[in-house]
Amino acid sequence: MHGETSELLTSLLLLLGTSTALIVLLYRLHIASLLAFLITGALFSPTGLGVIDDPEELAAIAELGLTFLLFILGLEFSLPRLIALRNTVFRLGSMQMLVCSFIFFLVLQLTGLDWQIALILAGGFSLSSTAIVSGELSNLGLLKKRHGEIAIGILLFQDLAAIVLLVAVPLVSSQSEGFSLGGLLFTITEGLVLLAAFFFTSRYLLPHLLREIATQKSDQLLVLAALVIVLLSAMLTSSIGLSMELGAFLAGMMLGDTRFKHQLEADIRPFRDLLLGLFFITIGMLVDLGQLVSFWPYLLLGGLLLMITKAFLITGVVKLLGESWRSAIPAGLTLAQGSEFLFALLALSVRSQLVNQNVASNLITIVIISMVMTPLLIKHSPNLVDSFISRIGNKTLQATNEEIFDREIKKKNHILILGFGRVGQTIARFLRPLNIDYLVLETDDIRIKEASAVDEPIFYGDSSRIDILKAAGAANASIVVVTFDDTDLATKIIENVKNINSTIPVLVRTRDDSHLEDLLSAGAEEVIPETHEASLTMVSHLLLMVEYPDIMVHSIIDKARRDRYRMLKGFYHGERLGFLGKKSQSSAIIHAVNLPKGAFVCGKTIAELLLPMDINILDIHRDNLVISAEQNQDLVLQHGDIVVLRGLVDQLDAGESYLLQG
Repeated sequence: MHGETSELLTSLLLLLGTSTALIVLLYRLHIASLLAFLITGALFSPTGLGVIDDPEELAAIAELGLTFLLFILGLEFSLPRLIALRNTVFRLGSMQMLVCSFIFFLVLQLTGLDWQIALILAGGFSLSSTAIVSGELSNLGLLKKRHGEIAIGILLFQDLAAIVLLVAVPLVSSQSEGFSLGGLLFTITEGLVLLAAFFFTSRYLLPHLLREIATQKSDQLLVLAALVIVLLSAMLTSSIGLSMELGAFLAGMMLGDTRFKHQLEADIRPFRDLLLGLFFITIGMLVDLGQLVSFWPYLLLGGLLLMITKAFLITGVVKLLGESWRSAIPAGLTLAQGSEFLFALLALSVRSQLVNQNVASNLITIVIISMVMTPLLIKHSPNLVDSFISRIGNKTLQATNEEIFDREIKKKNHILILGFGRVGQTIARFLRPLNIDYLVLETDDIRIKEASAVDEPIFYGDSSRIDILKAAGAANASIVVVTFDDTDLATKIIENVKNINSTIPVLVRTRDDSHLEDLLSAGAEEVIPETHEASLTMVSHLLLMVEYPDIMVHSIIDKARRDRYRMLKGFYHGERLGFLGKKSQSSAIIHAVNLPKGAFVCGKTIAELLLPMDINILDIHRDNLVISAEQNQDLVLQHGDIVVLRGLVDQLDAGESYLLQG
């Protein structure tokens, strides 16, 4: 027993260690981590190095990753939201399954399979990967975009359809003599009763239990409760023949509109990320490397054909049922891959001797190839959509260059607002009553439709394209305002605007100051970091409330802006660096260093110091005095001084080491 446990731990350590190394490498190449897990699985599979003899040993643990993922997804799609999406789930979901299954059934019939198993596998090929799609949409913040809602709605219907398909395989095999209609009806009745009890418990009892746990103010207890909820809900649905993932999703959905939603998500996420990695490793182990080496051109072609076919069919279905091209195309691209449920269908089919082992192995490899391409498609689908719409010239969505020229080229000294989200609309609300002329470019067709109804001067247009900027009269604009938080896109826009007219000032809004210098060097006249402006607003209100003179308050705030928010750069970090933003390694923090007797810099002036990289000294604290380093470069440092350093997270250790040791 001890030997088996030790062997399992060694295997897990090897798999996770290899995955970690590959993720670091792929991260530098800007490739999704999914590929690292799949490569690891294929490398150590029975057909690879053979380190893992039986992938089933990891399958049970790995499936928990998918279970946790579906629970978090359920939190995002609470019951009221799911009810609002019922049309998407059942109408779009059922139509997508019918159309795709019919086409794949015709193709599979050509291979000589019996019509029963061909029909089941056709349904399997119509399914998409819940794990990959929901994970990528969540990571990219696309879950609440319309195409994200469509994709999740269709996936929910597919999960229900997958249960039917999994039940159908043994029914068409020669091993189904024990099947009876009465037994099936009893199972359905049992399932409905247990589901009703499950809904009641999740909806009414769990929130009270969590409320009681929250009063204990114990993080460990909340994490334990979150794990119990997920595992218990998964076990309940599994006990009635449904998938563990469905139970976890239903539990999350019931708790999605309670005040514990965000806490539960934060507690579960670390377990989800680890176990989901193992899940994809087990999928990688399904690849037969021998077959892949021998037939890789055909398998690659099969993966591409699968994705092209599904993307085309799903896009067509979504568009025919009333959605816009801007929603239909990314939804089709998002759902173009095969599903992990198909692996289970093929495994059952092989055991039931309905499908040849080699055929099943090749089909699994084709599906995995489609999965590998999915993160890239999901990430770049908006750009592909813009390209498609610009080519088809959809008049209901897009104002062509000529239309903007005809209607707006006469504008001069107008303000060109790029993006009409929260910030863009706020600017417009102030400009309109002042009769200041402005024009808006936006790519969200629903927002364009809503704003156009009240005569906003808004047009469809990709702000990063120089021809669109010219058509919108950028050459004659008084100011160009970039209202969205995308540094790379903003930099490209600034360059294009300056190419059109180098004298036009560009005002850019950002979330923080992590890219302030980059934007200023690109040509931005002003960069407005939201977090800094919010802090300045609070400071000004505070000073006014303590009756500090108005003129002094305005002077202080104006000086902070003129100094490019220098005073606001860098913060003392706490236990976590989360408040610095997702890219905390690129955010400046400050750190105090007490100079002991014999420190390297004692006896040296500030001007003489050669601090490494981008570290600088803000202040020197000496005998209850705060001395500005910038204004006192000739100050001689001495024992007992407290030196306040500012720099990047991973540079401060080097800065402190220099002060102490040189």
